[in-house]
Amino acid sequence: MRTADKFCDLAGFDPKREEAVVYAHDGSQLTLIEIDGVLSIVSADDYLVNVVERFAGGIAQILKRPGHQLSISYESSLNTTKVIDPFAERQTRRARQKGLAVDVLIEEGRSVLEERARSETILLAAWTRPTAGTPEEVRKEQRENRKAWQELPPARDAQNPFLRLGSLDGAHAAFVRRVMEALGEARLQGRILSPDDQGRRRDLEQIRAAVLYHETPDGWTPYGPGTRRYPGAKERHDDDVSEFFTPTVARQIMTSNAQASSNMRALEMGGRRYALAVMRMFPSTILPFNRLLDSLLQSSSRSADIPFRVCFHLEALRDADVGFKLRKVLAGLLTFSSPSNKNLFRALRQLEEVMEKDGEAIVKGRVIATTWTEPGEDLTLLERRRSVLMSAMMTWGEAQMSDAPYNPLRALCETVPGMTVQAVIPPGSIAPLGDLAALLPFHRTAPIFKQGQSMLVTPDGKPMLYEALSPEQLFWLTLIYATPGSGKSVLMNRLNVEFTAFSAGAALPFLAVIDVGVSSSGFIELIRNALPSDRRHEAYYVRLLNTPDYAVNFLDLGLGRRMPLDRERNFAENFLITLLNVSNPEVTLLIPRMITRVFQLKSDLQFSSSPSIYQPNVDKEIDDLIKRHRIPVSDRSRWWSIVDALVERHLYTAAQRAQRYAMPVLEDLARVLAEPVMVQDFPAELVRHVQRSLESAIEKFPIFARPTRLDLGEARVVSIDLQDVTQRHKSQEAERNNALFFMIARHVYLSKISGFSEEIAKMDFPPEDAIRAEYVRYWEARYHEIAETPKRLCMDEYHLTGGVETIARQVKSDAREGRKWGLELILVSQLLADFGSLADMASTVLVLNADSNEIREEARETFGFDQAVKSALERQVHGPQGRRGANILARIKLREEERWVVLNNSLGPRMLWALTTHPKDRPVRDELYRRMAVNDALRILAARFPDGTAIEMWERVAALTRFGDDRVAKTIVDQVLGEIMSEAKPLIGRS
Repeated sequence: MRTADKFCDLAGFDPKREEAVVYAHDGSQLTLIEIDGVLSIVSADDYLVNVVERFAGGIAQILKRPGHQLSISYESSLNTTKVIDPFAERQTRRARQKGLAVDVLIEEGRSVLEERARSETILLAAWTRPTAGTPEEVRKEQRENRKAWQELPPARDAQNPFLRLGSLDGAHAAFVRRVMEALGEARLQGRILSPDDQGRRRDLEQIRAAVLYHETPDGWTPYGPGTRRYPGAKERHDDDVSEFFTPTVARQIMTSNAQASSNMRALEMGGRRYALAVMRMFPSTILPFNRLLDSLLQSSSRSADIPFRVCFHLEALRDADVGFKLRKVLAGLLTFSSPSNKNLFRALRQLEEVMEKDGEAIVKGRVIATTWTEPGEDLTLLERRRSVLMSAMMTWGEAQMSDAPYNPLRALCETVPGMTVQAVIPPGSIAPLGDLAALLPFHRTAPIFKQGQSMLVTPDGKPMLYEALSPEQLFWLTLIYATPGSGKSVLMNRLNVEFTAFSAGAALPFLAVIDVGVSSSGFIELIRNALPSDRRHEAYYVRLLNTPDYAVNFLDLGLGRRMPLDRERNFAENFLITLLNVSNPEVTLLIPRMITRVFQLKSDLQFSSSPSIYQPNVDKEIDDLIKRHRIPVSDRSRWWSIVDALVERHLYTAAQRAQRYAMPVLEDLARVLAEPVMVQDFPAELVRHVQRSLESAIEKFPIFARPTRLDLGEARVVSIDLQDVTQRHKSQEAERNNALFFMIARHVYLSKISGFSEEIAKMDFPPEDAIRAEYVRYWEARYHEIAETPKRLCMDEYHLTGGVETIARQVKSDAREGRKWGLELILVSQLLADFGSLADMASTVLVLNADSNEIREEARETFGFDQAVKSALERQVHGPQGRRGANILARIKLREEERWVVLNNSLGPRMLWALTTHPKDRPVRDELYRRMAVNDALRILAARFPDGTAIEMWERVAALTRFGDDRVAKTIVDQVLGEIMSEAKPLIGRS
């Protein structure tokens, strides 16, 4: 049998050439392009327009001339480790940097992806043959190259450095450029596989891996022409010096030989056994490639899932006068057939009409496919897979297939774009390029992000990275529409776990969930228990109550500031407008005046102000620090002087605590309203109305009326539960109440992490150089600390606010300003109407369910998608589907474009247990957390309760006892651990 490299036409490349070009033995030039697929969901009709009119039409003029050809392949397999393993390794590295013990979840995530995902690769090889150049120039260069090569010592197996035909450079560059332009015009995403910064040839790595997957390491690259540092030992007694030079690219690629079976139906190479399928006659009906793909994927069970590759070869007709010859043949056939033979006459007439069109080309097309078994798989699988492949291709438009090529190794090489210059095994069929373009495998989902904290899959298994805080997006506002039971809590908690654990950086990110209920408590418990014991305060859950013990002053400012920054002022105005609920339009003028005046009143830097006086026994912690650090105080000392003194001693946390008592509160706003100037400038009735509203608010909301007492401390990941302060009934008053608590919870979190260094120059500090310098140093260090830290604020159950105008305005402001300090906002609502004014601004939209046509139509109007997206929503997005997970319709708005895609969220039992909020599962999980490390606890729960719930066992235990929930949970855990011990005892005895 001939050496395998004889079936590869690649000879060499020029490492110094910037373009990604490889040369064949005859000087033909190759560039390999990887295609991801369509940029967004499109209808079947729109896809055909894109691929037929724009792609095929875009390259038709070039393929009308001889010398150019394309090979396009689609490969699908279960070899996903090269995608999943680096992702899982990055997750592990980032979690360990943060001190988070979540290995058990990373392991499970990898397993879920391995079960659900398929590897998918689309390659396009663009070839330019010597016939594309001017014949005289090409012949002259070929003679010069042969002469230069022959002047060197004989080296028949060495890589020839004189392969380049300069006369083809322009034609090939124009061909590749036109192909890339046509892909772009067809809304297809692709890239030229160029050498990287180290000169590694990913194009040649892809070609080699197609036939020697298990023998091609990541980053493999061949050597270019030249001498070897360590020449091979010469064994032959002749004058050939091949051993001193780099071998041809073909010899570096094809390093394993092949063995065909006796009946030529199977071929062994590189650990795989291949079977081939050759298209002998093109389909009588052109059907899109997705029809073939659906047939192949649906025909195989998961245990015998079929890997396959289908390759299309399209080449320009060769002879310069072929058009004329073809027309003569057509004319003769038309005369012979006569209109009475309708089918033949119609087909010939259509071909003749295509020949006359300027924007169409007649090309020669060939199709060949292969499937295989991996090392260690049952050998009988190959025959089943071959049958599935043959059957699917024969029913794909009624093509005629053959499975026993006379040269199986050559046929295998022809399934790989770029391996051979020209296909010879499949018979060529003459057809319009537009018709063949409809067969091409481009209607796939293109990935959106190159990196990310999460990896989801498409419904058919293509891995898709999901990146929060992507630099490719102008805003970081995510809207999630989710009806009850649509998998919202699972998705939100999963994204938050992965954002927390796998974002870049050695510290935990800043993340807050404003929730109504305990749905985020599992997430907080997971992070808290996954941290070392001395850092568990960094994850914090608080259930807010409308009492003085949970007081939050919405007028609080950042450390040292006597007057608010613009963003602080905007929040205070929005909050106060909502709190007072005064319908008079002049209130929008009164409130800014009130806020300005109240800060002037409480500042110690303003003339005729009344700053708050320090009082002992208000805060024992501050009193103790004053004594310990001997800070001088008197009955006229101001709280601001205490704040400044603590800052001078670098006691910043204590200074922030002291500043709470220097800040204005609601009662101070009442004092401002009583000033004569207010009655002079505003109607007396309005002032009295606002005064009464203030008095009512002070009585109704003690949480807003006092200096702040709620302290998140050093917590970085928090959940603020509003269950006890929100109202579920539908009314304007309930919505206003809910909006206030959402806004105050937002204030608690954002006051810790908002802002950026450019604000420092606008801060109102004391004028004395020494104390001002201390404040500036503090804020410079603070902003430096948080600048690179990822930040996220989630507002769940946002529909409870009824889309109150002030909170919507605040969200818009946060989305605009938040990007400056690295903040992502996530809003989750059951009402599409809540998103009406925010949809255009949103960088990401996730739709988890849309049960009726009315809802789908409302979603279309809200988010502006077309009928194709609506159809995908109707077909594919229906909430959780058991172990298949839940599909999600996603809109990702990038800087230059908008992308729509359907993604799948699937979790294993460990993650389900980690995130569960069920009242009968949560105590069981938390009891195990108390007894062991989180990794061990989740492994045990998933092994014993693989459905992610222990409700059945809970009911059984509860029915036999009269214990409370805590005792039931302890009993269940005792039983589970007892079972584990009893199973281990026989093993211990044998050992």
